[in-house]
Amino acid sequence: MTKRLLAATIVLGISGTVLASNHDAKGAAPPACKVQGVWERVATITAGKRTEFTGARQVKVVTKKHFTWVEAANHRDTIPLRTTLDSLRYYEMAGGYGTYDVSGHAYTEHINLFVNPKSEGQSFTAGCRVDGNRWYHTYRASDLDGPSASRDSTTEVWRRVE
Repeated sequence: MTKRLLAATIVLGISGTVLASNHDAKGAAPPACKVQGVWERVATITAGKRTEFTGARQVKVVTKKHFTWVEAANHRDTIPLRTTLDSLRYYEMAGGYGTYDVSGHAYTEHINLFVNPKSEGQSFTAGCRVDGNRWYHTYRASDLDGPSASRDSTTEVWRRVE
């Protein structure tokens, strides 16, 4: 009987340690969507159809409280610089930054600077799921571009770089 009691005590002790390690000091569960890191966009899923993200390179860096992302078209270095438009395309990059927070599976960006100045000062919430080294960031275009935009959901698929 003593061996059974000892074994039960050990099992309960290990279980309690595992459960306690999954909560912070205040007893709250960790965020369901851990996005801190460096991410590269690899695909987009719209209306159930996956498209590899190949026309540009997009990178997002997420720290403890802030995010920033930059994008540039692939093969910009091959554009002949004959016209003003060629030069604009050669040097063009897009991006933005701000703060963010995560609550369960909701990821909200608070935009400070953005490629579209009308978005500055706005907040944008998307669904968030991290599975291994993939981040699935899901939103509706109408949430970004107003009621006339598509109601289909879009999922950006990001691969963890670091």
